Amino acid sequence: MISSLKFLPNPFRFLLIAEWVMLASCGSLAVVEAWQGHMIPVRHISILLLLGLMGLTLPSGNVIVKVIYTAIEIGLIFYGTVLGYLHILPTLYLIVVMRSCFVFESWGRWIVTGVVFIFFLGDQFKYIQRTLPQAPEAQIHFGMHVVAESLVFGLGIFFVLQLTNKILAERQMRQQLAQAHEQLQQYSHKIEELATVQERNRIARDIHDSLGHALTSLNIQMQTAVKLWEKEPVQARSFLTQAQELGKTAMQEVRKSISTLREDAPEEPPLEAKINTLVDDFRKGTGLPIFTNISRCSSVQLPVAKTIYRIVQEALTNIFKYAEATEVQIQLKSTPEGIYLTVEDNGRGFDPNQNPSGFGLRGMQERIAGVNGHFQLITSPGNGCRIKVEIPSVNQPQLV
Repeated sequence: MISSLKFLPNPFRFLLIAEWVMLASCGSLAVVEAWQGHMIPVRHISILLLLGLMGLTLPSGNVIVKVIYTAIEIGLIFYGTVLGYLHILPTLYLIVVMRSCFVFESWGRWIVTGVVFIFFLGDQFKYIQRTLPQAPEAQIHFGMHVVAESLVFGLGIFFVLQLTNKILAERQMRQQLAQAHEQLQQYSHKIEELATVQERNRIARDIHDSLGHALTSLNIQMQTAVKLWEKEPVQARSFLTQAQELGKTAMQEVRKSISTLREDAPEEPPLEAKINTLVDDFRKGTGLPIFTNISRCSSVQLPVAKTIYRIVQEALTNIFKYAEATEVQIQLKSTPEGIYLTVEDNGRGFDPNQNPSGFGLRGMQERIAGVNGHFQLITSPGNGCRIKVEIPSVNQPQLV
């Protein structure tokens, strides 16, 4: 049961700020009225503070916990009605509807919206009983006012529900686009690797067919020359001449194969250009603000450059999937002593002791270990995440 009590921060900070603004406006009204009545609205302010604190984290997973969470919210508002503080109820009910969109699925959102509207109508009925005027004409105007207010509130919660659903749908679509983008990149890399393997196999066959034939013939000529050297040196010299020609042919085949390898090998763009392209694509696909500070990395070896690129790619993917961050910073610096990478976000963080190999951390550590580098993860719940990578120049693998 305890493991099912999962709470996550509000995924949209601007909506959380909007809630605080609405609660602050309700609190200011309470203070003004209390000031006029020469009293301190302790209970009113306490209700608003509790509702505001509940919005910092939202339940996730267990449906019962979600229902209890929503019931507590509505219960606090109902307690406000008992205190006779009715004119701020529409604002508080709108907050409950907004939060239900992040807590429940579609059916649950509509149920909460219906319950909220029924409670509002009940509060309106109490309001009519308390303040209904005696004059018939005044009663008609009063009734029209109450009906209009109820219709406006109904349209308001419907608009809020639809708007929040649209925001959630857009967020889900961005996540799907990011996942599709990641899969396309993985497929592209697999195709490149497959093409590289096929090209290597083709060149290996060419070397085997041409160079292997030349070396085999050269070996036969040399063996024959050795056997005939003492008895028939003239004929042996002829075989050595043929062996020399075969050696030249073998050298030509080697040069041709090397030339083919150089021509077929695609020219790799600089590391900083590849990372900038990756960041631009990711920024466009997710809308996540990413700030970069990348220096020139022309002296970085190809295996190290590929590793750094994969680390940045994996880190960005994990940030979008799990961190719920609103800002990412990437720093990449290349010096004669080594190359240094830092990827930092302001998301919700996590406890690395509870999930030491999750979020692709083991893969990152293995990649860095493969190029003799150092990997460091700094994170804690609620404090974002920072990945630091250091690959000293003396440890970098050299290309043969």
